[in-house]
Amino acid sequence: MYCVTIKDKQVSNYENIYQILKLKVDSIFVIDYDAITHRYLNLKLYDELAKFFELTVMNYPETENDLMDTIINGASVVVINNNLTYNRIAKYLDSTQNIAMKYKYIDTCIYFSEKGGNMYLTDKEIMLPYALAYSYNGFPVKNSVQLQNFPTNLMD
Repeated sequence: MYCVTIKDKQVSNYENIYQILKLKVDSIFVIDYDAITHRYLNLKLYDELAKFFELTVMNYPETENDLMDTIINGASVVVINNNLTYNRIAKYLDSTQNIAMKYKYIDTCIYFSEKGGNMYLTDKEIMLPYALAYSYNGFPVKNSVQLQNFPTNLMD
């Protein structure tokens, strides 16, 4: 799955949507730097991209409204950060099961799994039950989607 990055309210790693369409893919992995670094969700861009592709959006929503706005504007799956409180994780999973969590802090991932979360973003083997993993950095994971062009600055 190809990664499409958004910075400064525009797609930054492709000149335009036509370049992305030339990839001849049905789904893309959207990384919204504006949301991750400045809490600005590019909802209009999600909506535009969703007209052509199924979207997995990595924007690390900080509120339930951010999560739901992302889904309403075209995301099939939303990637959440791993540093959320247990209460917030539970609220997110009460709202939707279409959430993938960054696989980093194992205690948070265990809680996510216990509450029904079953998708992860990872560069290592997952030691919990899961249905799907988005794998970056070329790491082979069973039941995974390999991400192409995942930004190295997000590989921590």
